[in-house]
Amino acid sequence: MGIAALRKVLDPQPVELSHFRGRTVAVDADNLLWSFVTAFGARGEQPLAPDGRPTGHVIGLTGRLNLYAKHAIKSVWVYDGPQPQLKAATLAERADRIAEQGSIELTLQQLAESKLLLTALGISWMEAPMESDAQCAHFVRSGLAYAAVTQDYDIALHGAPRAGRNLTQSETRKPELLDLEAGLAKAKLTREQLVDVAILIGTDYNAGFPGVGPVKAVRLVQKHGDLHGALAALGQTLPEAEEIRALFLRHPVDATAAPKWRAPDAAKAGDILESYGLSRARAEELCRALAATHATSLRDF
Repeated sequence: MGIAALRKVLDPQPVELSHFRGRTVAVDADNLLWSFVTAFGARGEQPLAPDGRPTGHVIGLTGRLNLYAKHAIKSVWVYDGPQPQLKAATLAERADRIAEQGSIELTLQQLAESKLLLTALGISWMEAPMESDAQCAHFVRSGLAYAAVTQDYDIALHGAPRAGRNLTQSETRKPELLDLEAGLAKAKLTREQLVDVAILIGTDYNAGFPGVGPVKAVRLVQKHGDLHGALAALGQTLPEAEEIRALFLRHPVDATAAPKWRAPDAAKAGDILESYGLSRARAEELCRALAATHATSLRDF
């Protein structure tokens, strides 16, 4: 079932997009950009620039930034850095699945292009020391952002106090707020125990254990106290247990990083969008909205 199964444990609550007005969010860039390109793929579409380059990531990015600006939401976009060795099997499996299914994928070139566009738009972005969601969680814990934005539930394992999901205007996927403290209290777990539950179900760093879903994992950890007690009860071992735990509980982050926004460069942004066959007017409109948003004072949390 994977970490998505944590939805049954953490119970995110519906929220209006206006809840985020005037606040800063730390965006898991790889996660959202991947969702943009795969959304086009799911519809059987692949928008292309005049020179044949895919443009789904750019269309999705500008659309999302327009939506944020409409609600005066500031955003800092955080990209993955080098990935943990324990994630190698997951990444290889993901690559094989994309190849077998002929799916649209998010490429390194598209990631680089998105960074150029964010720079032209004056939007803060950075590359994390390792996993982007850990850095996003750090920004929220340190008060530099109100919430992380991602579709992945492992944001809770990295300790983000709040996370926004589905921050779109979709009619089928309504915005949600994942409040970590409330979710843990309802599940009667500590964050450390939540990590242990996830390891039993299966994470990006390890396969889960046969027959163990979210309900059984929670019951095992509550009864036996932690991962080691649960594994003993199952008659299982996991040599990498403490290494996996550390990747969630003490993941490398850049504690010196702080979001910084600049005035958008409408001419440069216009050149970039025009190269994808998109209108300069789109860039000018977005730059005006972003300039106003970046000048907005932050709300108290």
